[in-house]
Amino acid sequence: MKKQQNFLLFLSLFLLLVVLVINFSAEKVTGKSSGHKTKRGYIFDRNLHPIAISLENYKAYYYIKNNFFLSSSDLEILKKYLGSTINLSKKGIILLSEDLSLEEVERLKKEKNVIIEKTFKRKLLQPYLKTLVGETFNGYGVSGLEKVFDEKLSMGEPLILSIDLNLEKKIYNIIHNLNLPAFAIAIFDLYTGEVLGYMESENARLFDNYYPLSFFDLPPTEIKTFKWILGEKPILKEKNITKINTWHIAKWYMDKVCNGSLIPTVLRSQTKVCEPNLQLFEKNEYHYALGNIFITVAFKDDKLILTSFALNSQNNELLNQKILNYILAQL
Repeated sequence: MKKQQNFLLFLSLFLLLVVLVINFSAEKVTGKSSGHKTKRGYIFDRNLHPIAISLENYKAYYYIKNNFFLSSSDLEILKKYLGSTINLSKKGIILLSEDLSLEEVERLKKEKNVIIEKTFKRKLLQPYLKTLVGETFNGYGVSGLEKVFDEKLSMGEPLILSIDLNLEKKIYNIIHNLNLPAFAIAIFDLYTGEVLGYMESENARLFDNYYPLSFFDLPPTEIKTFKWILGEKPILKEKNITKINTWHIAKWYMDKVCNGSLIPTVLRSQTKVCEPNLQLFEKNEYHYALGNIFITVAFKDDKLILTSFALNSQNNELLNQKILNYILAQL
């Protein structure tokens, strides 16, 4: 009885495998698809300028039934894409190309043993936003906003950010002209909490660096774990030393001018959630020097501008002020 059950289980799995292979082969060889493949949703800035899009991409596979009976046409195709037929598997499906031109697609679709698969290739139109937008792999978001909003984007829904590309281009030009070893800039609309501009060195995430809270002269009881749509930034405690990062600092200043909790967002909102009272602070700029890393919180036109950058030398407050003046004048 047990042997019979095992045989039936084996037979069921075998038939399922056969059906899958037949469907894959028949549908792809003819260029027809049995299911609808959703194009990943586009990512736009606040003014609906595209940031990340999905482009059609075609892959080619060859279905080898038996390599002892390959025709001259088969051999010609295999040699063209593989370079050689030496060590060719006796049977199975092998990859010919991951990026076919439309001309190649039309030509190869006529070959009965060639499988054409239509996929979508992600393209980031502004490479300098890679740190924020993130990347995809095999159609799935693996980092940044692509990962955070993967489910929404996978369903083909667009994502409209609070980011302003015109402002991002200004930030990019500023950073490019300064040629700093490492940098991070974020600009927040204090009325809505929207992130209007953001850029950070990919190799040095300065905003995520932790420093002792005592360096900033901020009330310890008013510093809370920072949570927003891009993740959670906890307060760390190491040997009785409380450590925070730059996001905690920015959040403290935001909450103060709003007289309440303001949660930043990277999605377009345009809903007023704060009436900023900038007169609470005596100055428009607050500087923090941590060796060769400088952090500044500045207020301009009802916006909070957060900067952090590294200099090649330590304790150079004068150069830090000159750089900040340059940044504020350009924005």
